[in-house]
Amino acid sequence: MIYFWLTWLFAPLLRLRAGRPAGAPRAVLLVQTAKIGDFVCTTPLVRELRRGWPHAELHLLIDGINEPLARHNPYAARVHLLPPGGLKGLSGRLWLWRLLRGCRIDGVVCASPSLPHWLVPLWAGVPLRASVVPNFGGGSYVRARRFLTHAEEHRAGRLLLETEFALLRRLGLAPGADAKEAWPAPGADGAAASLLGALAAPRIGVGVSAGNKLKELGEDKLVALARELLGRSAASVVLIGGPGDRELARRVRERLAAEGHGGRVLDASGRLGLAELPALLSRLDAYVGVDSGITYLADAVGVPVVDLMGPADADDQRPTGARAVVLRTDLPCAPCSHAFRAPYACAVGTRACVADASPQALAAHALGLLA
Repeated sequence: MIYFWLTWLFAPLLRLRAGRPAGAPRAVLLVQTAKIGDFVCTTPLVRELRRGWPHAELHLLIDGINEPLARHNPYAARVHLLPPGGLKGLSGRLWLWRLLRGCRIDGVVCASPSLPHWLVPLWAGVPLRASVVPNFGGGSYVRARRFLTHAEEHRAGRLLLETEFALLRRLGLAPGADAKEAWPAPGADGAAASLLGALAAPRIGVGVSAGNKLKELGEDKLVALARELLGRSAASVVLIGGPGDRELARRVRERLAAEGHGGRVLDASGRLGLAELPALLSRLDAYVGVDSGITYLADAVGVPVVDLMGPADADDQRPTGARAVVLRTDLPCAPCSHAFRAPYACAVGTRACVADASPQALAAHALGLLA
């Protein structure tokens, strides 16, 4: 808090030094430091910033996990990764200060609000300081709004992207299409085709896990879901996950193979990197999973998806493709996970919003997307 009160004390001098925004900025930093799903959902903002300020040099500040996805972004001139430990303490804040000064950033647009993201641009003399304002947060956020030149409050019932687009309109821009995007690495199509091999179509992807373990289906439900898909159709199942999901995916596939389904199940977990994954997802006919980054990647490449929201607030963020099926729960405790407040443990101890989900219903929705 010492940094906040020092900024508060010297704010008049800092604002005088920064000056006022004068026309379109020359170098813009878009701050999106959340995980995969949030990054994918912010890709329309990246595109519309480039479209709105075509002559500005667009920089991205992201979490390192998203570097494989951002690396091939055609709209960004440079991509910067958060340092280890983030922006904690004076060293983290000085790192951001040096980035802003060294790249001559004169405009910051913040999709991941935090006090360092609001304070340091003022320290660095950035004239344009715009941010989404979280709908969950303490009094510090209320007081720190005075350090911004443009702010747009997020509110319940509105997609976070709509809030971000409203922020762009405050900046005098006119955002258009809201479609998500994903940019696979060169050669990813060939790697995906080689991995799938002769696996029979139609192919249905099944998400093995989620970054937030509160949302995960678990082994038994994954087996039951795949069993329904295989038993009720001629489709093949592709298990999708990261390197950390290999053991779980192996157990699921072995149980299905023991039931005679081995030839129709491909374990793709960890077989391709994140930069190649969009190419694999684009070759699927449908995808079913919980609310996770991979589900949003599938939505971004135009694959019909079934998203079991579980604890997540679909009003904040959800797949928006033309053939996306978004499954909400009517439990009184849900949604408990929001864009700016995401618990990692169930408050009532049951995880009923996921644990009570019907594999038969999930399979029925996925097979309906094939029709």
